[in-house]
Amino acid sequence: MKIVLSILISIIFVINFSECGANNDEKAKLKCGIGKFERQSNMCDSTGCAKIVLEYPVIKVAFSGTVNDSLENYIQAALLDNYSELNIKTVDEMAERFFVDYEESRKDFPDRITSWEINNNISVIYNENSIVSFQSEFYHYTGGAHGNSGIYFSNLNSQTGEKLELADLLIPGYENELNKAAEKIFRIEKQLSANSNLESEGFWFEGNKFSLNKNFGIKDRKSTRLNSVTQ
Repeated sequence: MKIVLSILISIIFVINFSECGANNDEKAKLKCGIGKFERQSNMCDSTGCAKIVLEYPVIKVAFSGTVNDSLENYIQAALLDNYSELNIKTVDEMAERFFVDYEESRKDFPDRITSWEINNNISVIYNENSIVSFQSEFYHYTGGAHGNSGIYFSNLNSQTGEKLELADLLIPGYENELNKAAEKIFRIEKQLSANSNLESEGFWFEGNKFSLNKNFGIKDRKSTRLNSVTQ
């Protein structure tokens, strides 16, 4: 069995999972529906509005109750990420707080009214070999020069519910070879020469040495395009 690993830029790595049992792999496949949450503030006119649009998987069947709870906890945490430090537990609570903040901002700064937005789309991008990979693509704007956006991934063992790291998927000592391969592709995509200084070209890496972050997702060979990952 083979899957494809996508990291930072469209880099493809094939990983073998010969230890997986076919029967349990099939049982571990999730069955999901799609949940949607959409609300806008009461204070909404031609000058601006606050709106929340969320789309996310709804787990229908999982390998066990423990796995179901683990996956639902991840999805909930990803949806509430913008307010993770405020001990908010539900999307309804998040919406109420978001709208209160928006209405207070309109009153405090009536000459700078703009529309606010939280948009988060969470999807399952891989569901094979006892692995489920989620992609969370978000945009969050609360005034100012620009909003915050990004794409984040989370990969879990769909038989245990445990989070998977690269070290769980690749052989020990993979880091150097992985970074070398990734840097070659990075330089091609950014139209950099093999010897150009990354910092001088406007890219920041610790110690001015290219390295991948830990944000990775998994897709199979049938995918025609792999997603970029933001730093």
